[in-house]
Amino acid sequence: MENRIRELRKNRGMNQEALASFIGVSQQTISKIERNTDSLSVDILIRLSDQFNVTTDYLLGLSDEKRNISTERRVRDKLEEYHEFVGEYEKLNEYNKKAVVEIIKALREIQGSEL
Repeated sequence: MENRIRELRKNRGMNQEALASFIGVSQQTISKIERNTDSLSVDILIRLSDQFNVTTDYLLGLSDEKRNISTERRVRDKLEEYHEFVGEYEKLNEYNKKAVVEIIKALREIQGSEL
């Protein structure tokens, strides 16, 4: 973990003081985290994740995927937005599901011709 935080900080051209300022801790805290001599609170972990736009799993060494958390948040928000629609769609029989898809296609064609 300490290597990833240090690596991300250096890749951004930041010193420990700048990173500390961005996430609201002392430079000494960043130094201890990077040397793995201080435990990392969940709150600080989340702030580091937000600062570097990576997942907490990546910071913790549980994943090698950095994944863009802002993209993940947008996807999650869209899933929440469409949750009710999908729930209603799933209640339909196969015939009506096909009808919904055809209606959506027709609406897209109409919308495309209006652009």
